[in-house]
Amino acid sequence: MGKMLILAMIGLTFFFSMMSLALNRHRIDSLEKTWDYLQYSQARNCATTGVYMALHELSFDEDWNTGFTNLSLNQATADVVIEDESTNASLSSMERIIISTADFHGTDKTVRVHVGIPPDLADLAVYCTGALTNVGVKDEAGNADMSLAYTNMPFMVPYDFDALESLAESQGYVVNGYFAPGKDYPNGSFYYLGSIPNVTKVMGDFRVRGGRTVHGIYVVYGDVYIEGSARLDGVITLPNPGSIIMHGGGNPKESSVTGGIFANGPIDGTGNHISVTYDQEWMTSFAQFQLQRNLYIISWLESPDIMQE
Repeated sequence: MGKMLILAMIGLTFFFSMMSLALNRHRIDSLEKTWDYLQYSQARNCATTGVYMALHELSFDEDWNTGFTNLSLNQATADVVIEDESTNASLSSMERIIISTADFHGTDKTVRVHVGIPPDLADLAVYCTGALTNVGVKDEAGNADMSLAYTNMPFMVPYDFDALESLAESQGYVVNGYFAPGKDYPNGSFYYLGSIPNVTKVMGDFRVRGGRTVHGIYVVYGDVYIEGSARLDGVITLPNPGSIIMHGGGNPKESSVTGGIFANGPIDGTGNHISVTYDQEWMTSFAQFQLQRNLYIISWLESPDIMQE
């Protein structure tokens, strides 16, 4: 009987020892997983912070490309690299890639962000969210220069159309339907008074007939037709998605628009090859209504996406 009791006590002791070992192992596993998650989270937070710091720098200086080296953040470190058109041939002058790689006690995390930088409209002859078809672009000297045209853009540059349309209303240049202005409309000049531009708001289609020249800024909610030998000295802007259709006879080498075009859609010169000649003075006047040039995120990728270690 005594031997049986001793054996039972040994068995129970062994059982509880194994149970205690299993519980301790479970606790250790939980602590290890908690530590691993802490490492992952700290590395991710550090890498993300590096991206936001780079975005802050770029918002003040779009040419900034020095990045950060050995950035220390809450016991984690990060290196931030900026790629632009000089280091990445796939990028345009309006794009940057931010690569932020962080380490926290041996756990790495990389965040890669593709950033777009809205252009200054004062520097462009054409900006549109669609394709440019049968339309040529020239600089002020009359030389072909397609670098003055930004096409197929993923977004419209933020713009204060309310302020622009308020000018049209105060000047009395609001047309609620179709509009085909006469020669030298509205006053033979781009300017209404002093440095204030003429602004005309057209709620329907807008047509410039052959042999006529019109002036100022036109906010058009329909289609635009510029016939052969017609000329517009100023800026056409289309807030609504759609097309500008320029067509007619006349000299295909003649510039039909001197100033610029800002369109939320494609620009189609069907019927005639039309040139848009950049005018810095008039585009600078138009660009005063451009809102803050905020950066925009094209893509945000993280590696690894989830904690797997």
